[in-house]
Amino acid sequence: MLKSTRIVFMGTPAFACTILQRLLNENCQVVGVVSQPDKKVGRKQLLQMTPVKELALANQLPVLQPVSIKTEYTDILAWNPDLIITCAYGQIIPDIVLNTPVYGSINVHASLLPKLRGGAPIHKAIINGDKESGISIMRMVKKMDAGAVMAQRKVIIEQQDTTGSLSDKLSLAGADLLMECIPLILNGTAVFREQDEAAAT
Repeated sequence: MLKSTRIVFMGTPAFACTILQRLLNENCQVVGVVSQPDKKVGRKQLLQMTPVKELALANQLPVLQPVSIKTEYTDILAWNPDLIITCAYGQIIPDIVLNTPVYGSINVHASLLPKLRGGAPIHKAIINGDKESGISIMRMVKKMDAGAVMAQRKVIIEQQDTTGSLSDKLSLAGADLLMECIPLILNGTAVFREQDEAAAT
């Protein structure tokens, strides 16, 4: 069932590449990839592809890079996804996209929600001096990182950890947890629990 499920993956940085690569390693049917537009970098202002786009193209996957997904989404719907998986994509995704897949849209987020919603949760965990972080697999909703959570996995933050080393540990944990969760979503046994809004940061 997993290999016949049409998956659209949405992500941008290197962190998300680990997740996409695991889907490909498991022979999941990734029918398309959505990433942020390429950006000019350095003094020469050379246009640089996002890490996720590079990985997608290396695997002959079609890539879309809408400047504003709020209005540029028809090509995504044309992929007819059964499941959308996002990880550090970087734009608010409209309901018309989130609600299209029969199995819904889920997100791999690098914190133990409701703690550290929003961007840069790995950097914030290091800055805050937290002793642990983790991964949350959650339903995508319009509000930032506010969807019901299906599963979480804690990752200990060692004293010597940097944002780089913690990112590596979290991305691997996220890939593992995602592959455990997808079969439960497809067979209808996944349980999603609403977040405690009072505890959100």
